[in-house]
Amino acid sequence: MGDTSTYPDITALTVTKQCDGRLGFRVTIADPFDEVRSDAPLVALDLDQNPDTGSAFYGTEVQVAPAEGLRGGLGFYRARVWDFRETKWPRGRGGSEFGPHSVGFSIRPSGLGLKRGARFNIVVASVGSHSDTAPDTGTFSYELSPGTPPRRPGPDRRAPKAFAFESTGVHGKTAELAYWALDGRGRTRQVIRIFRGRRLLKTIWTPLADANPFHLSETTWHVPAHVHGTLRFSVRSIDAAGNKSTRASAALVVR
Repeated sequence: MGDTSTYPDITALTVTKQCDGRLGFRVTIADPFDEVRSDAPLVALDLDQNPDTGSAFYGTEVQVAPAEGLRGGLGFYRARVWDFRETKWPRGRGGSEFGPHSVGFSIRPSGLGLKRGARFNIVVASVGSHSDTAPDTGTFSYELSPGTPPRRPGPDRRAPKAFAFESTGVHGKTAELAYWALDGRGRTRQVIRIFRGRRLLKTIWTPLADANPFHLSETTWHVPAHVHGTLRFSVRSIDAAGNKSTRASAALVVR
């Protein structure tokens, strides 16, 4: 609680084995849910504990998220390349919970494709440009049977993905260059290049650091006093294994 200034502030994630064999998932937040908001939490699961398969969100294969706000109920989504697409709920779904401070659901492990004694990773996030996540970075690991060892992923061969967003600045002051870095293992550095026409003005290397896929990132650049107008910047993400994304570009308008 209190680790974010935006709504909703996730306070707890509970996973339980129910007496009927289903797994129960429950997320609580500090302030009451606003049913017309679209930034209620989602629950994403990495069923094979391999960050190099599934979505860009830490390699999660499925997610459960509110559809059309809480009034639309809970939707079930499967990974499609880097993102998710909505699909039918698998067999074994139980009831859903919607309370003033909580949302939850239950499902049989077999419905998720989990075998007896399996283990999976889980992350919870609110939806929005300033989302809150649990944990703050990475995922939690859950054992269906105590003592089950985690799976060890092999060599990282999947390149990250980068997006650049139109940004603004003021000459003689700083500009905030906005981008989005996605990597299953959640560790990247960026090389950012700023151009005026074909002329390269600046190259910025960020250090290798956690890349939370639910957060947008910004890098500052001190704009020279004589530079103004519409520029262009590119972003390329490089993960800890050296895999490189394709370049993403966007306009930088300097007033």
